[in-house]
Amino acid sequence: MDLYYGRMSGNSALAAFGLAEAGVEFRPHLLDTSRGENRSPAYLAVNPMGKIPALVDGELRLWESNAINWYVAEKFPKARLVPGSLEERASVLRWLFFQSAHLTPACVPVFRATNARVREFWRSKADPQAEQAGRTELARYLPVIEQGLGDRDWLAGAFSLADIAYAPHLLLVEQGGFDFSPYPRVQRWLARLQARPAWRKTSQMIFGDA
Repeated sequence: MDLYYGRMSGNSALAAFGLAEAGVEFRPHLLDTSRGENRSPAYLAVNPMGKIPALVDGELRLWESNAINWYVAEKFPKARLVPGSLEERASVLRWLFFQSAHLTPACVPVFRATNARVREFWRSKADPQAEQAGRTELARYLPVIEQGLGDRDWLAGAFSLADIAYAPHLLLVEQGGFDFSPYPRVQRWLARLQARPAWRKTSQMIFGDA
């Protein structure tokens, strides 16, 4: 397997986290997005959107980080990143769609404004209006996750792709100083995610964390 990824990329971290949790050996290919390597003809043959990450496995060319992780989870079932029953799998998919459609779009303008490393790497300028809109949306979405966790350690009962999907962007928000104290279950869940060896390996690879 070959993973094409970028530094300081939440979606790259999402795919790398899934691969690490599955214990999959893969060849990493770092793309320098600042130099347009993700727009080269060779990479556009892998992902015509020119975005990162992308996975190549034999003849398969796969992009969209949650699709990459679902493929890996299905190919390596011993990792148990997706549950067995129809109902449980639907629950995981629900959380994946909620993350990609709602949670992450709300996180992006917040960490772009508050996370110093993100701002330096992407040379992003503060957009107070977009940041406030993101915070307003997070105030809607975080209570949903807080309630969804209930008295469980993980969103879908056992650790799964549902948890992996949320780690990168929420942790970038947290590193920007966002106050998660009104959401104690979410706060403890993020701490559990950060403590996982696969996340520490991923964080070093994508964000350069020690």
